[in-house]
Amino acid sequence: MTTALTLEGVSKRYGDFQAVRDLSFQVGKGTICGFLGPNGAGKTSTIRMILGLQSSSAGRIEILGADDGRKVRDRIGFLPEERGLYKKMTPIDAIA
Repeated sequence: MTTALTLEGVSKRYGDFQAVRDLSFQVGKGTICGFLGPNGAGKTSTIRMILGLQSSSAGRIEILGADDGRKVRDRIGFLPEERGLYKKMTPIDAIA
């Protein structure tokens, strides 16, 4: 299987709190994958690490052949739950 996304032993700590522990999985190119779990399961932290918005504490992430989501940001679509729109910001500023 040719993979679009690979996580190997990924972990994320915030001080003493372990948000993600030793997460490993692959998503093949051309497949659709759901990422489900209860509140506090580490889904948002994992997505942020995949996108390169925050670093992992341990492990390896590869997305679209890159070791950092920022390198392939122009090929990734992401709509966060919290959109972060501000009343005084123009639409162009929000998109940028």
